[in-house]
Amino acid sequence: MSGWIILGCNVGAVAVGALLGCLFKKRVSQGMQEKFMDFFAVISLGLGIRMLDKTANFTAVVFAFLLGGLVGHWLRIDSRVKSLAGLVNKSEDNSGAAGTLLVAFTLFCTSTSGIQGALELGFSGETSLLTTKAIMDFLTALFFAAGAGWTIALVAIPQGIILAGLYLLSGLISPHVTEEMLGNFSGCGGLMQFLNSLRMTKLKDPPVLDLSPCLILVFPITWLFSAI
Repeated sequence: MSGWIILGCNVGAVAVGALLGCLFKKRVSQGMQEKFMDFFAVISLGLGIRMLDKTANFTAVVFAFLLGGLVGHWLRIDSRVKSLAGLVNKSEDNSGAAGTLLVAFTLFCTSTSGIQGALELGFSGETSLLTTKAIMDFLTALFFAAGAGWTIALVAIPQGIILAGLYLLSGLISPHVTEEMLGNFSGCGGLMQFLNSLRMTKLKDPPVLDLSPCLILVFPITWLFSAI
C-alpha cells in the first residue's frame, strides 16, 4: 500500500468519524460517551505500557520527560492550545468542548503511535501501527464529536500536516536515528499516554501538551547518555 494512501486513511478516519459523530449525535447518549471514554482510557493506558516497554534507557527517558515538561510549561503550550480551543468553540460549552478538543489534538496529532508510525512508514514501509491508529481514531473522533461538535474534524488538518511532514523527513533523519533513540522516543510517548488516560477519565487534568517537547529532546539526550 502506498505511504500516502495510509496517511490519507488516518486523516480521513478523524474527519469522517467526527462528521458521523455530529450526524448521529442524538443517538449517542451521554452515558455511552462516558463509558467509551473509559474504554478509550484503558486502551490509551495499555498502549502506553506497550510503548514504555520498548524503552532502552529509562533514565534518559525520565530526563527528557521532565526537561520537556519544563520547556512546555515555560512556553505554556497546553494553556495556549486550550485557549485556542475555547475560541474555536466560543458558541458552545467552552469548558467541556475545549477540553475535549485538547485531548483530541493530543491523541490525533502528538500521539507516539502516529509519530512513530509515520517514521516507520518512511523508514521501512511498515503500515501496521498507522492502520491500527486509523481504526482507533475513527471511533474516538466519532464519540468526541458527539460531545464536542464539528470542530473535532478540524484536528484532521494539523494531523495530516504533522504526519506528512514526518513521512517526508524520515528519509533525511534515518541515518542519524538509532534503535535506542526510537525506543526512548517510544518510552516518552508511553508516559504521555498515561497522562492522556487520566485526562480522558477526568480523574485529573494534566497539561499533556506541555510535555510534547520531550518527543524532540529525547533524541539528543539519548545520544548524550550513550556517549557518556
